[in-house]
Amino acid sequence: MEYSFLSDLHNESESWMIRVRVCRMWESLNTKKNGELIHLNLIFIDEQENLIHATITKTLVPRFKNLLSEGSLYSIKGFKVVKSTGEYRPLSNEYRIIFLVGTSLMKLEEETIQIPINGFQFITPNLIDLRVNNNEILSDVVGCLRGVGDYETVGGGWKKRDITILTNYSETSKITLWGDLGKMFEPKLYEKDNGPVIVIVTSTTIKNFRGEVSYSTTTASKIYITLKTDYVASLVEKFSTISNGVEVIERSNVNKISPEEEMFLNRMSIEELLKTDWSPQLKEYFLTVRGKITEIDNTFGWYYISCQKCFRKLELEDGVYKCSKCNNKCDYPLVKYKIHIKVEDKTAETTLVIFNDIAESLLDTAANKLFKQTTDDVPTETQSLCGREFVYKLKLNTYNLKYGHENFTVSKVFNLNEKLEEQDELKKIKDHKEKNNNTNEENENKNRKELHFKDITVAKDLEDSDEDYHHSTSLTKKNRKNIIIEDDSDDENMNQKAIEKIV
Repeated sequence: MEYSFLSDLHNESESWMIRVRVCRMWESLNTKKNGELIHLNLIFIDEQENLIHATITKTLVPRFKNLLSEGSLYSIKGFKVVKSTGEYRPLSNEYRIIFLVGTSLMKLEEETIQIPINGFQFITPNLIDLRVNNNEILSDVVGCLRGVGDYETVGGGWKKRDITILTNYSETSKITLWGDLGKMFEPKLYEKDNGPVIVIVTSTTIKNFRGEVSYSTTTASKIYITLKTDYVASLVEKFSTISNGVEVIERSNVNKISPEEEMFLNRMSIEELLKTDWSPQLKEYFLTVRGKITEIDNTFGWYYISCQKCFRKLELEDGVYKCSKCNNKCDYPLVKYKIHIKVEDKTAETTLVIFNDIAESLLDTAANKLFKQTTDDVPTETQSLCGREFVYKLKLNTYNLKYGHENFTVSKVFNLNEKLEEQDELKKIKDHKEKNNNTNEENENKNRKELHFKDITVAKDLEDSDEDYHHSTSLTKKNRKNIIIEDDSDDENMNQKAIEKIV
């Protein structure tokens, strides 16, 4: 049997035989089941530099895992070729390989055949718009390192580091490196201008926030620094004419507080949230509430059709989706989550709105995938949120602040930490006692002064008149309101506000 090139694999036959090198290998894990293995992934490259994605199901992993290693050459036969479908695909290929029980492989010596060690599918400018906020196909990105941020902890306890690169098409872009990948970069290692540092990050997702494109690593991502390849050498030459000093990226103020502190940022009960009067001068305000999801409110549906560039809701006109902001038709509209949830605590109930990224993390599935799979008004997956309790960080905007409407936007969700909740409750009780003690002392001092003033007044009146002196006090009760006002001294990024008592 003759060997086939990877570009020849185009049907579901099991009679193929190939000679390839393993470029990359990683495990897909189920985070909802304590990291349970789903399957083992491999990227193969052949002598023509063709790439293909291969998977080994968890039941077959024990059979093959110890026989495979990154960088090694193999002769493989008895596998199945299938259509490549689903999300988070590491390559744009139409087909992929599946290992079978009868799959056989033989390790080859290096001299047997000349196959490159690495292979990539680098994102090009014409593909960016198609992949922004679309997780169907992941993207490899390459560029010259320009900035390195701190290795920091963000919401939910996740670790990350931001870097910036000047891409191979000369655009400056941010890449967020999650988990251990962020440990690969220390700012002090790049303080000196020792020439261009070329960074390759594979299998990233692409986001667009306020017109800026950024990349984010996934569990499939690998990082390579200044590889010894002809292409990387050409990039070193290209970027050698510019200053290659690496800057330190300042972390945003929102990340300067720990997740433990952020969980209790301006904490309110739902009743306090609903009864608070908000100053119309406020542009936005952040707070947190704790509550249990009791119901999915499907009055407005669970998704919307979004523009790929500005993420606004699209309107369907004459069978074509059009964006009023971009003033253009959208050939590749996105399905994105917008789930209205009823949330209650011991004090009251309100409605919150969960948008795409947060909903994806809670449901562990993309909106467009769910859209294709279900015809239900409220899919089973979204219904599964009912009964779950979280801490919600809310971002109040003009809709809430000026017009007093509910449907508060959720900007972050935290899993409950009962130990921290108990500590916060004890702190509140302690602060309340201290406040009462201080108030009692102030009242006692005030009463002493009033009594002293009363005695002086009575004595003076007795001198002036023979009439009896009668002292009376009338108390007028006024309702108190919590009014959130803007504090000009606050940091612009966090937009913290002060709470004043108005009588």
